[in-house]
Amino acid sequence: MARELGISSESLRGWYRKAKTDRGEGESGELTSAEREELKRLRKENREQQQTIEILKKATAFFVKENDR
Repeated sequence: MARELGISSESLRGWYRKAKTDRGEGESGELTSAEREELKRLRKENREQQQTIEILKKATAFFVKENDR
């Protein structure tokens, strides 16, 4: 089948495994494509929030110092 499609057997096997997982038939603990995308989005959001927190901490420290003058 892979030869007919002009792809490697490993590519076909990977696609098949991914399709099974997305249908809920994958290995236990394996993430679906939707879950992987959500995880990627949440990690990015978390990184951005951590950066915001660091900026706010620095701003707070700056204004506390300014207020003490």
